[in-house]
Amino acid sequence: MELALTLHASSDKSLQAQIFDQVRSLILDGRLQAGMSLPPTRLLAERFQVSRNTVVIAYERLVAEGYVEARGTSGVFVTEIPPDDLLLISGPRELLRSNGPVPAQAGEPLLCFAGSPGGGEDRPTIDFWVGRSAASGFPFRVWRRIATKLLSGESQYLTDYCDPAGLPQLRKAIADHLGRTRGMQVTTEQIIVTAGGQDALNLVMNLMRGHTEHLCIENPCYAGASMIFQAEQLPIEPVPVDSEGIRTDSLPNKRRSLIYVTPSHQYPTGVVMSLSRRLALLRWADETDSYIMEDDYDSDFRYDGPPLTALSGLDRGRRVFYVGTFSKSVGAGLRLGFAVVPRIFSDDARMLKARMSNGQSWLEQCALAEFISDGHFDRHIRKLRQLYKSRRDALITALRKRFRDPVISGQDSGLHLVWRLPKGMPNALTIQMKARAAGIGVYALSSGGAFDFDGTAPDDMLMFGYASLTENKIVESIEKLHAILRAMSSAGSR
Repeated sequence: MELALTLHASSDKSLQAQIFDQVRSLILDGRLQAGMSLPPTRLLAERFQVSRNTVVIAYERLVAEGYVEARGTSGVFVTEIPPDDLLLISGPRELLRSNGPVPAQAGEPLLCFAGSPGGGEDRPTIDFWVGRSAASGFPFRVWRRIATKLLSGESQYLTDYCDPAGLPQLRKAIADHLGRTRGMQVTTEQIIVTAGGQDALNLVMNLMRGHTEHLCIENPCYAGASMIFQAEQLPIEPVPVDSEGIRTDSLPNKRRSLIYVTPSHQYPTGVVMSLSRRLALLRWADETDSYIMEDDYDSDFRYDGPPLTALSGLDRGRRVFYVGTFSKSVGAGLRLGFAVVPRIFSDDARMLKARMSNGQSWLEQCALAEFISDGHFDRHIRKLRQLYKSRRDALITALRKRFRDPVISGQDSGLHLVWRLPKGMPNALTIQMKARAAGIGVYALSSGGAFDFDGTAPDDMLMFGYASLTENKIVESIEKLHAILRAMSSAGSR
C-alpha cells in the first residue's frame, strides 16, 4: 500500500512524529480503514529516504495508542476503532443561557485527606504520599542561572503587572511543547496561565457555569475536582472506572453536561483510557452538547512506550478543556499551571482570568519560558524519567519479592501506582493506620486524595507515591510493611 505522506526535514517536529501524525490522520479520516495493512517499515523508509528506525518508532507509537496492531510476520494492520465521525466533531452549537441551577443531590459525601501533603512534623519517616516529586530533582543550577540573568536585565518588569492570561513567551512555549509531546495544535490565545492545576480547574468551572446543567465525574476520582464540583448547585453523576478508564457505556444521556476525566493516568487507579473509550467520550460530548475537562496532571512521565496523544489532541480544539501543571514536572513551589480552552472560549477565559487575578509572578513565568524554549525542560524531563523509573522498578520488585503475584495498576506512567490487596488481608485503611504507627505512610484510596461517591467500593487498594523516595528507602519500607502485615495476620489467626 502507498501512503500519501509529506515529510519535511526542516520541520520543528521530528520525522517520526510527522509519520505518526499523518498516519493517524489517515486512519481517523477513514482513508485507512480497519483491517488494512501498513507498508513494511523497510519499504516506507526507502520510499521517504529516512532511517528504518524512524519508521519503526512511529509504528510502535501507533501500536501503543491503539490505532494499529502488529500481527507477527503478517505485518501491521489498522485496528477496529469507532468511525471518524467520533472525531470530526462539528463546531460547538450555539450556547444557550442557563435556565438556573438544578438542585443538588442530597447527601454530602465525606472527603478525607492524610499524610501532611504540604509538610509538617507529623509526616511519616518514609512517606509514599501521592504527587510529591523528588526535591533533589529540581534543576537548581540551570534555574539559578536563568533567574540571575533575568534579574540583571530588565528589572522594571518586577514592578509592572503581567498579562492576566500569562506572559506571551510562556504561552508560546507551552503551545510548542504540547504540539511536540501531546499531539495538540493550539494557539497562544487558547492558553491561560494559572497558579497550578487546581487553579486551572477552578477557572474552567467558573467559565462553564452558565453553560452547564449537569456534572459528571470519574468514580473514584481526584478529591480536588470533587470539591469543585460539589460546590456547584448542580446534580453530580459519578461514572465508574475500570481497566480501560471511565465506563463510557455508563455516561448519562443528559444534555449540557461537564465531565471531569484523567485519561492519561487515571487518578487514583492509574489506568490509561483506551482509544475506543476516548473516541466514545468525544462522541457522547458532541451528541449531548457537553464539554470535557481533561486533567493531564502527570503525563510527562511515561516509562513504558511513547507519550500518548491527549484527549484534547483528538478533539481538535472543540469540546475539551485541557488542564496541565508544572507542579510535578518542575516544582509545586513555582505555582504554575495552565488551561487550554476551545477557541470560542478564549476571549471569555482571558476576561475571567483578569477578574480572578492580575496574573502570576513575572520572574517565575519568564524563567520557565526560557527553561522550556532553550531545551532545558525536555532534558530535565528525560533525566527525571530515568530517576522515577528506577524508583518505580525498585517498588515493583520489592512488592513482588515479598507478596505473591501482587496485582498492580498505574505503573506505566505517572508518579504513583496502586496495589490491589489480595483476599484475606485487612482492609486498606487498617493497614494505613498500622503502617503509619510504624513510621511508614501508605494510603488507602479513601484517604489518598481519592473520592468514592457511593461509599460501597471495597477498601482493598493501597496507593504508593514513589517519586520522592530513594530506592533504598522504598525497599526498606516494603520490608517493614511485609513484617507489619505478617504480624497482623498472626494476630488475626489466634
